[in-house]
Amino acid sequence: MWVFALLCGGHLSTAECTTDTAIDVIRFPDASNEIACLQDSMMTVAPLAIQAGPDEYWKLICMRPQTQEAAGLAERMEALPP
Repeated sequence: MWVFALLCGGHLSTAECTTDTAIDVIRFPDASNEIACLQDSMMTVAPLAIQAGPDEYWKLICMRPQTQEAAGLAERMEALPP
């Protein structure tokens, strides 16, 4: 299961916060299942150097790699500079 953290602007609803509208997107290590995805990613977000500001929030996304959305996201992430 792929895990992503999206830093979203507070003016966006959680439905509007996507990889296209997020301020920043971080790819986390893969998770074995949905529960591990949420538990582990919450523990990973907490100590990050990039902290959500007063008008920002973190949104965690867990997705199976075989979905069409995941394939499109992987292509966009690979195209980004290192």
